Amino acid sequence: MYKFIILVFIAVASCGTPKTASENTSAENTVPITPIQEGTITLAVGEEIMVGELRVHFKEVLEDSRCPTGTECFWQGRAKILVETSEDGMAMDRSEIIFGALKKGEAKNHTFYKSGKATITATAINPYPTKDSGTTNLAYQLVLEVSN
Repeated sequence: MYKFIILVFIAVASCGTPKTASENTSAENTVPITPIQEGTITLAVGEEIMVGELRVHFKEVLEDSRCPTGTECFWQGRAKILVETSEDGMAMDRSEIIFGALKKGEAKNHTFYKSGKATITATAINPYPTKDSGTTNLAYQLVLEVSN
């Protein structure tokens, strides 16, 4: 009887032994890394998209003072937008991007993400205002160029 109890104790104790490092590695524990695809992406205001492991969010249009086509303006004007990027649910960056005239102290920089060889650059904000549409209630879209 004593031997039986010891045998049961050893069997139960061996069930709780930790796995070796090679046993811990499985397909479930590895997260596939999605490569960043090159090309053009268009986002509407408020829309977000995954580019590889990066979430890109076209947050809002902060300013649109561009001179509407069909009118004469003393200043070219500009559109200023806010783009947020995050990875793993953690906010990485908030970028204000300006299309058009710059004010003193501002710099033109449409590339808001760069990692290794991958870059994401804002290339346009559409539509351009017209004499009839003005700049209110436009269905803004941000055009991005993704390159590796």
